[in-house]
Amino acid sequence: MTWGIWIALYLFLAGVGAGTFITAATAEALRRPESRPLVRGGLLISGPLVALGIPCLLLDLGAGKTNPWRLIWLYAGNVQSPMLWGTWLLTLFIPVALLLGWLEVDFLTPPWRGVTALRGMVRRHRTLLLQVGTLLALGVAIYTGLLLGVVHGFPLWNTSILPMLFFISALSTGLAAVVVFSEITAMTAERDGVALARQYFYVNQVHSAMIITETVFIFCWLFIVANGSVTAAQSVAMLISGRYSVLFWIGIVFFGIVDPMLIYIYEVVMGKPLMPYAVLVSDGSVLLGGVILRYLAIAAALPVVLT
Repeated sequence: MTWGIWIALYLFLAGVGAGTFITAATAEALRRPESRPLVRGGLLISGPLVALGIPCLLLDLGAGKTNPWRLIWLYAGNVQSPMLWGTWLLTLFIPVALLLGWLEVDFLTPPWRGVTALRGMVRRHRTLLLQVGTLLALGVAIYTGLLLGVVHGFPLWNTSILPMLFFISALSTGLAAVVVFSEITAMTAERDGVALARQYFYVNQVHSAMIITETVFIFCWLFIVANGSVTAAQSVAMLISGRYSVLFWIGIVFFGIVDPMLIYIYEVVMGKPLMPYAVLVSDGSVLLGGVILRYLAIAAALPVVLT
């Protein structure tokens, strides 16, 4: 495996963090009172999630541990490099997301003149920051797939389907993360978690459409790659019936697709909202499937051997 678990976690955290911000921005645009938990939850966790991915990247980069000053070159160099784009996107997105999340809490506001002035400025320009942050979040979500998709030496990655797959997965896992966070927050704060779960009835239907779309992209990705080179077919075989098949079928297919879809279908058929524990199970499964998807995309990638 060329890259390890740290890069998989980095890609997952960057994607899910971007997805939570997009979820918050979309909920904000709806301007409905019941969407407020999605707005607050998304803005609170988007910045920290993406920021947590940075140490994962540095742990995988040898220069990041031995010669950290060399990381400055991530901001310069080949302008066609997705790594360069990603570095700037992350550098701009994280502070914007953290500032907007800061507005959602009261315990990080010491009575200092500079802090008060900064908070007031952020509040006045909240709409503009939300718009800029949404564009940056879209870039981060797409970048996580482009980072692998442009690598020509690995057929499992070098397909236009992969960036689209990672993008829809970022939206799905981001929505799941916001729902899980807001539900846990409601229960631990002694608020009515059942009432909050009822508000997610239509959200879950939208999420089921995302999961179906993601499933189609996974099928297209593997089908196209499998009908490419011999090396590409070997990578797909490792996922479907080989070394990583158990993790693929249980982690991605069952937890990432089947489990949440069965719960959402049950909700629609019964015509009543889910209980909080069912919401946590379904959306928690989506998050587990998302991180396993990125790990297997890296682990099963075989390089082209030139003879």
